[in-house]
Amino acid sequence: MDDELTAQDKKLVEYFLSQEQVKLAYRFGSLVAGRAGPLSDSDLGVLLDDSLSKRARFKLHLKLLDDLTAILRTDKIDLVIMNGAPLSLTYEIIKANYPLLVRDRSEKIAFEHGILSRYLDRRYYETRWTVLYLKGVAEGSI
Repeated sequence: MDDELTAQDKKLVEYFLSQEQVKLAYRFGSLVAGRAGPLSDSDLGVLLDDSLSKRARFKLHLKLLDDLTAILRTDKIDLVIMNGAPLSLTYEIIKANYPLLVRDRSEKIAFEHGILSRYLDRRYYETRWTVLYLKGVAEGSI
C-alpha cells in the first residue's frame, strides 16, 4: 500500500503512528474519490482506544486537529472520531477503503464487520422511511 500513498498521506501515517490512542485512521471523501475541487477539505476518520473517556476523546480530538492543521498546512480538515459517530457516516468512511493506519488487523476486521452488519440491517428501513417521507412531502401531507 505504501506505493499508493501520496507524500501527504505518508506524513499522516507517520503522525498517526506516534499517537498511541489512535487505533485506526482512514482517509475518505472527495480527495479519495478523485472528485477534489477548490473547496474540498481533507476528510479523515479515526478510531480511538475504547478505554478513553468522553472528555479524554474530546481533548484528543482538539489536539489531533491542531497537529493535523500544522502537518497538512490547512485548516480545511474534517476529522471524524468514529467512536460514537453516526452509523451512516462511519459506513461511508470504511466504504472508501483508504486506511492510513491499522494497528491490529483483527481489530480492523471486527470493527468494519460490526459497522457493515449494523448498516446493512438498517438500510432497508431507512430507505423505506425516506421514500415514504418524500412521498408525503410531494403530496403536501408533511
